[in-house]
Amino acid sequence: MMEAIIEKYNKEVDVLPKIHSRGGGAARNASGLVYENLIKRICISLDLVPKKNDYFRTKKINGKSLRTLQVDWHVYNNNKLTKLIESKTYLDRCYTERAVTDFIKLYQSPDVPNDAEYCIFAGQNACADDALEYYKEYFKDETGKELTIFFVNPQRKRSSTRAIYKAEYRDLFNIDLKVFNNFIEWLKK
Repeated sequence: MMEAIIEKYNKEVDVLPKIHSRGGGAARNASGLVYENLIKRICISLDLVPKKNDYFRTKKINGKSLRTLQVDWHVYNNNKLTKLIESKTYLDRCYTERAVTDFIKLYQSPDVPNDAEYCIFAGQNACADDALEYYKEYFKDETGKELTIFFVNPQRKRSSTRAIYKAEYRDLFNIDLKVFNNFIEWLKK
């Protein structure tokens, strides 16, 4: 089952150079969907239910709240929300900050169970080490919880000249099986 999921991911990555040759927002969207689709397929194979556009309420302030909170995937096990996952092709500082801020707001939401777990799933790391550690510690300071981050490609650090849509660098975007399996184990617990 997991081999078929990896093969589907590989096929989606293989077509990115053609999609990117046309440029525009569709090209950027296609790159991001590769990772979102990978997460979805893994969840479904584990009999988990990944949901998108699954909005939660903010904490109440002066009696008011909004139903605006979400990240890329809200994962349910037996109808209970267990995991919240933000997905990125390249995780840079501003995306890390936004994900952590969103996770903190979700942690504070009356709709999210206290035992839900949070992770960022990305192809490559484009964030400086000190910033990445800062935001992990910031999340822990605000919530008391660990933020798990998975970089699933063997080339962990992003190089802007070696993009996912450049065919000559395709091998840098294979799946690191150890990280892939660690993500599966995280989902199962």
